[in-house]
Amino acid sequence: MSFKAAFAFWFVMVLIAVGNGFFAEKVLVRHIGDYASHLYKTSIIIAVIFAGSYVYMAGFAGPPLVSTALKTGFFWLSCSIVFEFLFGHYVFGFPWERLLADYRIWEGRLWSLVLASEIAGPLLASWVLRS
Repeated sequence: MSFKAAFAFWFVMVLIAVGNGFFAEKVLVRHIGDYASHLYKTSIIIAVIFAGSYVYMAGFAGPPLVSTALKTGFFWLSCSIVFEFLFGHYVFGFPWERLLADYRIWEGRLWSLVLASEIAGPLLASWVLRS
């Protein structure tokens, strides 16, 4: 696994996620509401993660081994958590409480599914590629 390539893929997915979030907050919220916008954002970024996982595992990760998929997934997960808390708090100025609120799946917040897809995506891609 090339950490440089894995980071590049993760970074592109983050750029898409930020753009997706900006579009949802500035355009969709007023048309479909806050929670429907949240569902939209979550669905789109999970789809991007699965597509990116397939492209990465097929062309940049080497043989589609489960160990490579797990390394990639946990690397992406770590990058996302660090980015979310450091960039979210210190650059966007979000309070810690707001950042932690996205983990409350029992309140309908689905950020945990996005993080889980970062592990599941490479695993699923490696399984499909081995089939």
